[in-house]
Amino acid sequence: MTDKRLHTIQQIFSELSGVSIETPLNSDLEFNIVGKIKVQVETTDEYLLFDVKIYPEYPLKRMDVESITFSNTDYLSYGHVMGDGSICRHTSHQIDLKKKIEVDINSLKRWIWRYYLNKDNDDHYEHLILQPKEFKDSHFSFLFTEVDYVFSKHQFGFFEYSKINNGLYYEKIIFNHVIQEFRDSSSKLIAQCNWSSAIKQLPNKDIGIYVFLENPPAINGKFIITNWEDIEYLVNQDVFTFLHSVQKNNLKLNGKPIPFLIGYKISDTEIHWQVAILDIGKFPIESYREDRVWRGGFINENITWGITRNCSYNYFFGRGKLTEKITKSKILIVGIGAIGSMVATTLTRCGCTNIDVVDYDIKEPENVCRSEYSFLSGICNKVDDLSNQLFSISPFVEVGIIDVRMFHVDTKVAQGLTNATNDLQRRLLHYDIIIDCSTDNDLLYILGKLELKMLITLSITNNAKELVCSVEPNSYNWVMNQYENVLENELEDIHNPTGCWSPTFKASYNDINTLVQFAIKHINIKLSNDNKLLRNFVLKTNDDDVFSIKLDEF
Repeated sequence: MTDKRLHTIQQIFSELSGVSIETPLNSDLEFNIVGKIKVQVETTDEYLLFDVKIYPEYPLKRMDVESITFSNTDYLSYGHVMGDGSICRHTSHQIDLKKKIEVDINSLKRWIWRYYLNKDNDDHYEHLILQPKEFKDSHFSFLFTEVDYVFSKHQFGFFEYSKINNGLYYEKIIFNHVIQEFRDSSSKLIAQCNWSSAIKQLPNKDIGIYVFLENPPAINGKFIITNWEDIEYLVNQDVFTFLHSVQKNNLKLNGKPIPFLIGYKISDTEIHWQVAILDIGKFPIESYREDRVWRGGFINENITWGITRNCSYNYFFGRGKLTEKITKSKILIVGIGAIGSMVATTLTRCGCTNIDVVDYDIKEPENVCRSEYSFLSGICNKVDDLSNQLFSISPFVEVGIIDVRMFHVDTKVAQGLTNATNDLQRRLLHYDIIIDCSTDNDLLYILGKLELKMLITLSITNNAKELVCSVEPNSYNWVMNQYENVLENELEDIHNPTGCWSPTFKASYNDINTLVQFAIKHINIKLSNDNKLLRNFVLKTNDDDVFSIKLDEF
């Protein structure tokens, strides 16, 4: 089997145009096929040599990476070459062995043409390539975001970080942390990270040290420096004095890890931080005398690089968010049951940062199956449980909890009183968008009479057959007409839990969330375009054969 596969692959390579086998392909002890090939540089007489390694999975992928590599460390200075000299390529799916080899060779030729021959530089920034190392059998990560401060070259000092949940990084324990603030060498605060107030209040804080180099600690502009000696030219003597004093003042902590952040610019407006894990008592520094002057330096020792991630708002939501007309709005969600909790988590995952919630209800275990609550938080106020959920999703969301008693008094007890109505309206005008998911018709009637910036109501019929959304002023009568005269809202087949009589509609998380996401998608599309008008609408489902949703605007 192995010999037949080896022979087949060797035969395919020998028939490829512009490719010749320099070292015959062989199978190693791990059943990989290895050898060396020469590939012609297009339009020239030049050939490039590559070591070839074909894994047993080929032509299928190895996990999520290519199962064939072409490598040569002589090409490390060119674009898209990894530290081991392998060419970084991503090719399309192909199950036919011959066709897959042709696809991979063609992608290698494209790399030769673009990055070797034409020496292309990509417009987008590529972070330095590094392989995180373990410190005493564990990994360490530090998450950072932007600060409203400009670091200067050779600046150093302390930073404060909070521990968050530990986990597994492949097979090793990883200790995760959030960087909170930076201080100077005298421990004076100079900058706080732009997290939400909930993140800033995280407990379990500790101290690390940092230096800002300005230029990246890189070789060939893309590989991180791996030995302390090679980074020495990027720092000044004051840094060594600082490191020496930190270690001297923490002798009681010998053996404890301390993170050493190393910052640098990656553009005129953006900086990045790498982290090295130091062992207190064994800092990689030395002192020596030169021209009758004592100087500091790094020793010949490999750097234990940890893991850092830029989690600033634009990175965090870089893969997609809602229109800024929503994300930059101050939003009040009234009623955070099934619909309201889904709306809240969706807005939070889609970039909203300023959300207030109000609800009088208690979260019970049976609420969990069709809302965004968790079982382990037990029985508690819905507003408290949901705010914790939102804090755990986004490090940028500020969640306010509105006093439900005051909200009830202001909206219902005082309804009809001119001054009270004016005061309620004035306070609700504080919000750019109010989303009423309470299915409280009394509240709908009261809010509908106010002149608000934007009032959106969301409700569903039994079994989540339809979703009714009003967005236009004075929509009370329109909503009531939908439920009383237009839609077939079957109320006989409802869910009656045991215990006190507390019937509720039937619908699963999937039923409700399908409609909620559809509605938010529609609202986002409308608000994304000034030429489009957001109007009242109803979503109607049909599951007779193929499930479908029909949107009717009014």
